[in-house]
Amino acid sequence: MARSKGIANIEKDLTGNLDRDFNILIRGILSDLSSEQKAISPIDTGFFISSWTAGTQRPRPDEARESVAPWSNIKPTRKGQKSPQAKVEPRFINEIPNFKPFSKVFIGNRSQYAARALASTRSQVPQYVQGKLRDLIQKTFSEKRSKLAVATFGTGVRGDGPNPNVRFTQGLGAFSDPNKVFVDYETP
Repeated sequence: MARSKGIANIEKDLTGNLDRDFNILIRGILSDLSSEQKAISPIDTGFFISSWTAGTQRPRPDEARESVAPWSNIKPTRKGQKSPQAKVEPRFINEIPNFKPFSKVFIGNRSQYAARALASTRSQVPQYVQGKLRDLIQKTFSEKRSKLAVATFGTGVRGDGPNPNVRFTQGLGAFSDPNKVFVDYETP
């Protein structure tokens, strides 16, 4: 038997959703900053892009590239281009704890030369913080609507009268069989 959620649980539910979304946002930011494809952080040896972390205390730029393998064996080009041996392996993303909502979280880089890398002409971090980060925040914290999609044989109930939310559409992928009807139902 399914139990309905009462209004008494709303605070717990909202806090849980906020907690989940906040931690998704932190991991999303770290993932973006550590992504070679998104090209936000500059890459020479790959150490800087691999050293992003988050914590409740400001991350200290205390790690030298020369003391951390495999980057200790990679010679930097220092010409504004990626070294052929560069390795991008995010080191701290899997060690990030779950943060409580409304806690102060610092996102930073542990490499000793973080300030120089951020000031580099190849760094897109300031543009990311001032522009694209807003989109990630809005996407993460937007209300998610529930959706149910069912593939069935034959015909079903039309989206008229008592069932205005049911509509028949062309199927996609496994649901593109012309002998089946793809019913898409979206909750109001």
